[in-house]
Amino acid sequence: MKATDIRWDTDGAPVDLPSEVDIPEDVIEEAGGNGEALLDLVSDYLSDLTGFCHDGFFLEGE
Repeated sequence: MKATDIRWDTDGAPVDLPSEVDIPEDVIEEAGGNGEALLDLVSDYLSDLTGFCHDGFFLEGE
């Protein structure tokens, strides 16, 4: 599974962030099939990975 079309919230800072990120299996497993929990966990993963918040993303491969 991967997060795609990630819209980063950089407050205008010139940074080079990915538009797609592969989501580790352990993050997916932690959600336990709960779609809302998965979105929250992926959101946290993306922010922890880059240090930036985001304004949304899509999930592929659900």
